[in-house]
Amino acid sequence: MRSVMAIVDPYDELPYRSLPIEWTAPERLALASLLHGGPRTPREDYTVLELGCADGANLLPMAYHRRHSTFVGVDGAHSQVDVANSAKARLRLSNVDFIHADFITADAQLDGQFDYIIGHGVFSWVRDEVRDALLRLCAKRLRRGGLLYLNYNANPGWKVRGMVRDFLLAQTAPVTDLRARARAAQTVAARVVSSLTAGDAPYSKLIASEFAFICESDLSYVAHEYLATDNHAYWRSEFMTLVRAHALEFVADADFNYSSGRTPEDLVPRLVKEEITGQAVDDTVDLLCYRQLHSPILTQCSVVRQSPSVEEFSGLVVASCLVPCGLNGDGNPMFRHPSGYQVEAKEEVIHSGFLRLHPLWPHGLPAAAAFHDVGRVMDDLKLLHRNGLIELRYVDANECGSCLEPLKTLEAGRGGYFTTPYHTRVAAVA
Repeated sequence: MRSVMAIVDPYDELPYRSLPIEWTAPERLALASLLHGGPRTPREDYTVLELGCADGANLLPMAYHRRHSTFVGVDGAHSQVDVANSAKARLRLSNVDFIHADFITADAQLDGQFDYIIGHGVFSWVRDEVRDALLRLCAKRLRRGGLLYLNYNANPGWKVRGMVRDFLLAQTAPVTDLRARARAAQTVAARVVSSLTAGDAPYSKLIASEFAFICESDLSYVAHEYLATDNHAYWRSEFMTLVRAHALEFVADADFNYSSGRTPEDLVPRLVKEEITGQAVDDTVDLLCYRQLHSPILTQCSVVRQSPSVEEFSGLVVASCLVPCGLNGDGNPMFRHPSGYQVEAKEEVIHSGFLRLHPLWPHGLPAAAAFHDVGRVMDDLKLLHRNGLIELRYVDANECGSCLEPLKTLEAGRGGYFTTPYHTRVAAVA
């Protein structure tokens, strides 16, 4: 009699410890699109599909704080979907559903189209045929004018991490159990770090930091990022070729105002002027910025770009934690950010607006209520937001929030944090 070996999904064997990803929240995607001239997506009563939702750690708090909208999560690990459904029941949510399916078969279990589709941690981590099925699914299920988020490991920065991955795969090859193999990888990484700590060479410091990152990471991350069968990094031009084949185009990086996605504004013009754009200017930017991960927002092709109008911008909420800190040498008011950066308020409209906003933090005011001439300050506010010094929001917490206790209790027990209505994590207080 022929024996049959059951194939265990690696994410069932060692469930991935997923977390809320700030910039995947619908209103954050919508804001990034607006500020970059992309489609204007719904602010309420929208539909969201998350592909690769794991145990619902990213989708559940979205649904909890946004009862006016509908959410669907899909994941190929049965154990993860069971955990997500259990949490859904504990939170008594009726606006979210979880489906156990892979990306090849998921379409048969879905109905209609979605305003937002989220795929965090899936594109680089599947076989090519599954990746192509994922793109077909997204192109079919994304509503016209909707937004698709697909992050991926980026070259050239990930090439260094890829070398580390190859090294760990070889070092841990004799170990078959995934959890034990991940532990073995961390043990090897710790030995490498200890052997390189005295080195002064930049390359030694870079490699030491990569191995230290493994030591500090969750075991499930080490297993699925470094030891998985599939992990493919892409140059941005390669990624865009793949998505354009499915009539999708780039809108913006979802993390454009975070250190992970921020690039110097004048870099591209300088590269063009110096004629050092390489095969693709975006690839050259990633080379010079050592980009390891991309978090692009996409939409259907042929969308006409349109910068936000003063009227649109006036309705955005502005929140600021900038603290007044005296005058500079020119006699202009200065404001300090908790990071240490200082902002000079050269005009009274900016100065008075920041004074109104400071006592309200973490809440804010509509731009029109904080600044008496929004058109005059729009560009300044966009620049400050891009550099993480103020926050622009589509909605404030009191518009999308609800009683936090059930969610706080659930998340504190699962991960020692809770998710705010802004989709940010805050450490749970014991």
